[in-house]
Amino acid sequence: MGIVKEIQLDINKAMSICIRNGVKVYPVPVGRMFAIEVDKGAGVFKRYETLVSSKEVAASQRKTYIAWAKQILKQKEDANNTKT
Repeated sequence: MGIVKEIQLDINKAMSICIRNGVKVYPVPVGRMFAIEVDKGAGVFKRYETLVSSKEVAASQRKTYIAWAKQILKQKEDANNTKT
């Protein structure tokens, strides 16, 4: 059975990881609400369907950056584990 590590990231570290890997997160206005869009680099975009108010945009961006940073770190860890 493998060991599961929970990664704790603050927003600054998460943004750094994402931006270095070509991932950018930003809000896109949809009427009076906002959708969160992720630019994965190379012209590949992912827009989440959930709409948030202007008061929730910062929190949604933060959560998205942290989630993507964890995914990037996991992919790198998996790649390193397959090499050894």
